[in-house]
Amino acid sequence: LADHYIGVLGIDWEETCRCAFSDKINPHDDRLSLQIIKDLHRTGWSSLKGDEEKLLLKRVLLGYARFNMTVGYCQGFNVIAENVLEVMEYKEEIALKVIIFLIEHVLPRGYFDRSLYALSVDMAVLKDLLYQRLPKTAKHLDDLQHQSRESSGYELLSSEHITASEFEPPLTNVFSMQWFLTIFATSLPKSCLYRIWDALMLEGSEVLLRCALVIWTKFSPYVV
Repeated sequence: LADHYIGVLGIDWEETCRCAFSDKINPHDDRLSLQIIKDLHRTGWSSLKGDEEKLLLKRVLLGYARFNMTVGYCQGFNVIAENVLEVMEYKEEIALKVIIFLIEHVLPRGYFDRSLYALSVDMAVLKDLLYQRLPKTAKHLDDLQHQSRESSGYELLSSEHITASEFEPPLTNVFSMQWFLTIFATSLPKSCLYRIWDALMLEGSEVLLRCALVIWTKFSPYVV
């Protein structure tokens, strides 16, 4: 699928890899490298043990950031890239191709840009789905949030007087956003994760919403 996508776009893959993995320093490389390294140390290296594997992960992340400077590097990419590298047996060019296909084609445009607009849309859709499929759970989460706001005094303020720092996202976002940011890589065992990724590649991004709804269905008895 990734090969087909690259071919349809007419991308010169040899030239893309030459630029992505070049040892020549680009103007934005220092900032991107620092951002990548900080995030890797913040989240840990997970299953990566050898220095060579860690270097490959940094090269693939920087390679994608060079390929798409608009997106660059986004929190969560390291976990996604790590799993792709493992499945692709640490072949960096193939891993980069799969990541490009996943982010540029499979996921909605703008999913990982600075505004996270497309991700925010999925969060809103998920909340609506919860009210349709699990109304008791959705209402319970909203009630908890309202109680929290009342106890803190925010409920007395009109929406126009609430600053950005005081805004609270829906509780569903607190639980679910990390699932979507890492495409469930930090939430599910690999045996399950890779089956979901297979479906994601074949059927598209709706798989993420279906998977999140299944998890919430399993959680509901413990939440309500």
